[in-house]
Amino acid sequence: MLVIFISSVALFSSKNVIHNAAYLLFTLLSVAGLFVLSGSDFLAITQVMIYIGGVLVLLLFGVMYTKNTEKQGVQLGSARILTGVVLGLTSFSILAFGIMNEDLDQNYEIKAQGVTEVLGVHFMTNQILAFELTAVLLLVVLIGAVFVAGLKKTTEKH
Repeated sequence: MLVIFISSVALFSSKNVIHNAAYLLFTLLSVAGLFVLSGSDFLAITQVMIYIGGVLVLLLFGVMYTKNTEKQGVQLGSARILTGVVLGLTSFSILAFGIMNEDLDQNYEIKAQGVTEVLGVHFMTNQILAFELTAVLLLVVLIGAVFVAGLKKTTEKH
């Protein structure tokens, strides 16, 4: 929890975009670690594959594509900082109140068998058509992205 807090604060206080991506990586990995500690192995793997593997890589490609250097940095501060702080503290207070008033079972045991095997069998038997259609859709999107990236301007006059 401490790593999540420190890297989150560093994420919002840093001006360097590359450092922000690294702090986001630490935050997301720490959340995945919390999922592992709570016995939610499927959520931990999903956290790593989707958020770290997809979103963070997309963010880094966006940073590299826009050629954002250290000299440019990110402009900190906003005219709405007071609104953001108030909304953040209100959200935190509501969540903390809900968690503190929840009657949690203190004798909870984590089962030895994970949910990943059950979900895998379910996806590959009952949901195979949706699974394959999603794979085909992602392939079409990838081919479209390569096609669009390879287009050259043909409107140039000689």
